[in-house]
Amino acid sequence: MTISSSYKGTSPPSTPMPSHPRPSASPPPNRCRLNSKDIPRTYSGLYGSGGELNQETSASDLLPFELSRNCNTEWIDAVAPLSLFLVYVFLIVACEMTLLIFLPLPTSLTVTNILHMILTMTYFHWIKGSPNFYDQGEMNAMTLWEQLESSQTPRTTPKAVLFIVPTTLCHLACHFGQYGKFSCLINFTIWLICIVAKLQFMNGVRILGINNTIGIDDDKRKKN
Repeated sequence: MTISSSYKGTSPPSTPMPSHPRPSASPPPNRCRLNSKDIPRTYSGLYGSGGELNQETSASDLLPFELSRNCNTEWIDAVAPLSLFLVYVFLIVACEMTLLIFLPLPTSLTVTNILHMILTMTYFHWIKGSPNFYDQGEMNAMTLWEQLESSQTPRTTPKAVLFIVPTTLCHLACHFGQYGKFSCLINFTIWLICIVAKLQFMNGVRILGINNTIGIDDDKRKKN
């Protein structure tokens, strides 16, 4: 096979391809900064709406009906409220009786109050998300208490118990501590933390960014 002398030792010239300028991607519009309590806690905003979608959109990949079936909260409806209350009180009494072996009554009640605050604050106001695999992380930004508040089911009795029990513990600890200043200061502070965290205006609030959610609470929003 012969090669033309004009191309010998060099590569044949390539035909230039027509260049098409790529459209430049426009930068995302700036959004106003929102307070943490005003940021939607779920990615679709459909949690707790129930029923079925009237019409599907690009943002409705999760059915509200499926989101209303929350494993974190639906077990409360499956248990009788009285049984749930009795188990709750039994655990507190068992803790107090155990502490009485080592501590006097006023001190043991204060320690029980502290342990109750740590456990309930962790379970209701720190741990986020749902064990349900099929919600695709939809509630990763919501604590259990926020899920209870956002659900269509009111669950008034269980939530009322979670207000009454800390109040009772605080009163007992202060009473048997003979309303000493130090005892009252500690127990009233604990009661205040437990109660304020459950008030409606605290839903979605992340004080100083503590326990924030990546992709929601850390989103930097600038004013236009």
